[in-house]
Amino acid sequence: MILKTLFGIALALCFTFIFKIVMFLDYHKTLWNHRPGKCHIVKGIDHGSEDMQTTTSGLTFITSGINGEFFGSVFQEHYKKQKVKGRIMLFNMEKPEDGVKELRIVGNNFNYKDFFPHGISVLEDRGKVLLFVVVHRTKEDTVEKFEFLEKTLELKHLKTYTGALVHLLNDVAATGPDTFYTTNFGYYRSHVGHFLEIMLGLRFGNVLYFDGQDFIIVSEPTFLANGIALSKNRKIVYINSSEGKKMLMYKREANNKLTKVNEIELDTFPDNPVVDPQTGDVLQGCHPIGFKAMQHLSNAVDPGVSQVLMVHMDKSGANVTGITELFSDDLELYGSSVATLYKNRMLIGTVCHKMMYCEVKTLE
Repeated sequence: MILKTLFGIALALCFTFIFKIVMFLDYHKTLWNHRPGKCHIVKGIDHGSEDMQTTTSGLTFITSGINGEFFGSVFQEHYKKQKVKGRIMLFNMEKPEDGVKELRIVGNNFNYKDFFPHGISVLEDRGKVLLFVVVHRTKEDTVEKFEFLEKTLELKHLKTYTGALVHLLNDVAATGPDTFYTTNFGYYRSHVGHFLEIMLGLRFGNVLYFDGQDFIIVSEPTFLANGIALSKNRKIVYINSSEGKKMLMYKREANNKLTKVNEIELDTFPDNPVVDPQTGDVLQGCHPIGFKAMQHLSNAVDPGVSQVLMVHMDKSGANVTGITELFSDDLELYGSSVATLYKNRMLIGTVCHKMMYCEVKTLE
């Protein structure tokens, strides 16, 4: 009798676990394709537009060619055969017909050989445009600082940031010309280690702050801290916990440490948040069906799915007032990771696929 009872309990636990996995990876979901207006693929990007940010004048800086051990051997072998290199691209929202251009990096002793950019943050400071970029290198992750030279379409390399607290970085949010937040996506840089962190739900991620001198930990341990952005009033920090399907809101304290004040479950895997400078709302590039996202990110040639949400915020920047789905697609764009909006013109980036431009009519 005892054995039957124990077997029944074990069977129930197994079914519960399987049910949770099925629901978590979205095997039950159906995707409905829709667009906010006319959309088209932008030529010139075939291997990712993982993160992007737009200046007040409409210049959008884009990271392309993300790679690293954490992606696994199949992904890396595909990129090696395709001779994919890391690049930073430029798209002018004021002149979308001009398409995308690659920016040349200049500077003494800059290592371009293992330059695989990921997250990006743009800071407009006293007439200068500064870029902070998370880079995955062979032996370590870094944040690289550049100045944009508009006349020559070049990026002048200024500084490299790294330290003992830097493990597997994902995104960055500049707070000043030499200060920024950055997210530790996890502890292990290897594919196996990173996979185990995800499967076991380990809280090995966190948020770091570079205060001009060194990195400090400013958040509690976080499950896969992904994209990061500052609110319009710069008092709140938005952090996506992708595998938690959550957008987290943190208050910036006087010492730049973070205190969580709110969170919202999005029923999708949010990647990078981008704040609309006009409204303060947050655009989220998302992966709406988990198992398809995993397949696509394990093997870049497998189709993925895309989704863009507009998360409407109140004036404080800490409370969500509503959510609008702007875009959903499994036909042309695979693995959406970010979106940026400028004068009802939207760019949608992907982890390792193409980039799409849309005219947004649904918000008018």
